[in-house]
Amino acid sequence: MALEPTDPLSVLNQAFRDAYAARRDAMLSSMGPVIAQIDDVLILRKGGQRFEAPSRTRRYHEYKVVTHVPLALYVLLAGRKDALDDDTRVRLTTLRGLITAASGSFAARGLPTEALARQHRMLDASLALVDRVLAANRVADEELAAFIHAQVPDLLKNAEDAARDQIETMHASVEAWRQQMFPAEREQLRAVVAASHMSRPGNVATQYFSVTLGDTWEGRFHEEEHSPGKRVLSSEATFDESAAFALLATHVLDARTSSGIFGEETRMARDLLADAAERILAEMFQKSPAPPGAGGP
Repeated sequence: MALEPTDPLSVLNQAFRDAYAARRDAMLSSMGPVIAQIDDVLILRKGGQRFEAPSRTRRYHEYKVVTHVPLALYVLLAGRKDALDDDTRVRLTTLRGLITAASGSFAARGLPTEALARQHRMLDASLALVDRVLAANRVADEELAAFIHAQVPDLLKNAEDAARDQIETMHASVEAWRQQMFPAEREQLRAVVAASHMSRPGNVATQYFSVTLGDTWEGRFHEEEHSPGKRVLSSEATFDESAAFALLATHVLDARTSSGIFGEETRMARDLLADAAERILAEMFQKSPAPPGAGGP
């Protein structure tokens, strides 16, 4: 049960939180240049000023939206053994109209010839599947599997083109900013990336900043670790600019505080109760935790 808001300990704890927040804000103001990538925008804060630049173009979204079409059909239809229910029929009929409209819009988008043909292949195949399923009022597992497996090469090529668009767009924006920085500012540059939980491992922006800012880079399996001196962070479940920059300042403040108190920069990157919890659970259940990175059932 939580303490009452009027409890002297609650009041004391709030005073601590307020003091911490004030120190974190001061830390952010005194830091060197920091960049946040939030959706399609890069935001640079440097010397009390704020700058914006693109992190993606429309191409990124064009490729990703088409990629989602066969995936959506697979998710909607997978595992259905019986006749379609009314809700599924309505969804398929709606999707059919949306796919048709989207397909007709590509003539004016100016895609390269090969990329344009690829989009039409995926959309045409998706329309054909929808028509067959609606006509039969059901779908066989074998038919759905054959459909989605046939789309995989085009799906992956679209993913590659979307990643290339983001990387090249980010690089142009970041390099333009870096050219205007003093060498010391470039050495201090940090970045925070807004990413959903499922897209964190291998996130495009996190990989890019890890390479360009000299952090450890693990390619497509790259996943953030709270190591000392980390210059690239992921801001999970928040796409708010203030929250993203606050996370970066929190990381720096916690590292300095943790080093001063515990002699270990990363101690406050985990729950303050974590070490005690590990010992208690090991004693209670007579087992040891798996080594970091080791999978388990």
